[in-house]
Amino acid sequence: MDVKAAFLNGELEEKIYMEQPEGFVIHGQENKVCKLDNSLFGLKQAHMEQHEKFDIVMILNEYKVNESEKCIYYKYENNICMIICLCVDDFLIFGSKIHAVNYVKSLFINNIDKKDLCKVELILGIKITRI
Repeated sequence: MDVKAAFLNGELEEKIYMEQPEGFVIHGQENKVCKLDNSLFGLKQAHMEQHEKFDIVMILNEYKVNESEKCIYYKYENNICMIICLCVDDFLIFGSKIHAVNYVKSLFINNIDKKDLCKVELILGIKITRI
């Protein structure tokens, strides 16, 4: 799944100001700056803000965080194994039952604007084959 406008979804906890973007400077107000309300791509806080939002959804749904790799979440319940991997603005869902995978997808409908990319065949140079 791809998180749409991932870096625009993060809510900043601190005040951040930026210079006026080229082409948007108002004549007579050249020395003013813009205050950011949400994070932007390229902002050092953007990844952290997006990850924290994702983290809250996963923990509220009783997923555990892999301690050696904080972007991997897992859950084993009623003989169903689920693994979710967050990679920048994409996430992979692995599950032993399709209904559980579909349930995980539904968790994000109200929390994160995303696009279902369906079945992945290649990621990070790794070819995925289903059996």
